[in-house]
Amino acid sequence: MDGLLNRLVTAFGVSGHEDAVRNIIIEDLERLQVNYTIDKMGNLIVALNNKEGKQDNKKYMFTAHMDSIGMICTYIDSKGFCRMGALGGFKPANMVNNFVQFENGVLGRVGIEKDGGDIEDLFVDIAVNNREGALEKIKEGHVASINGYVLENEDFITAPNLDNRVGCYILLKTIEKLVENKEFLSNIDKELYFAFTTQNNLGGRGARAAAYAIEPEYCIVIDMEDTKDCIGAKGKLELSKGPAIKIMDRTLIMHHEIKNIIEGAANKMELDINYFVGEDASEGGTIHKEVDGVKTGTLCIPCRYLHTNEEMVSFKDIELTRELIFNML
Repeated sequence: MDGLLNRLVTAFGVSGHEDAVRNIIIEDLERLQVNYTIDKMGNLIVALNNKEGKQDNKKYMFTAHMDSIGMICTYIDSKGFCRMGALGGFKPANMVNNFVQFENGVLGRVGIEKDGGDIEDLFVDIAVNNREGALEKIKEGHVASINGYVLENEDFITAPNLDNRVGCYILLKTIEKLVENKEFLSNIDKELYFAFTTQNNLGGRGARAAAYAIEPEYCIVIDMEDTKDCIGAKGKLELSKGPAIKIMDRTLIMHHEIKNIIEGAANKMELDINYFVGEDASEGGTIHKEVDGVKTGTLCIPCRYLHTNEEMVSFKDIELTRELIFNML
């Protein structure tokens, strides 16, 4: 596996605490000698081809969120158990008996008070006997990320935090290819913006701020979607079949011009693109309403076991998505 992808996946980056992920991205951008800005929300934005007088004033924005799901300590009881709240959407049952790691390095085991319990029934055991002992390690308000192993199995990678570090990786590799192909980049008559955004799991707050600042005409969100193609589950998305177009979700109907752009690039590649309707919201739901409106769509990498400590993605899908984005340009 690419060392950059491994560093992104293993970095701490719960919503609102994306610093470590952003620093890895900065390190790669500085290697490429690419300029970037960081806004007040912590978004990292790269602008290419935005020299005055060259463009037709149309701005194209590509986004991928840096944050991952996690938990926040809301209360430490008298026995030292940490009561937890959710940062992002996940099923409590998927977290039970797994480990989490707080930002200061403290490890804890996730438990639940009753079978079939909800988020408020979750607790983290950090191996202490009382509240005083726990307070020596963590305090209310501290956040924790889902812990797990990074495993490679032939054409697949299994790890926590693939959502959406894979998207960040794809954008970085797209920037790298553009920088290495200066003549190709100079012939593109559009302004290109790549936004690595914060707090997607808290309502897409970072993406909203980035869209407001950039004011793009078009935006393509790179994200992940649960395949639900495992045994006993319903759904049509599959690994290794390439990225998928999200036609609509709870907050966004893909703009037809974005759909045409993606389909045109896919046709050049002779790629049979997948289509689906999503259940959850995405960054696109906040982006498309900014300023005077942004033509927005979401391109998704299929993922098994999304929002668990063992998400699974195909390397083939990562490469096909990289190639598709470059062909869009």
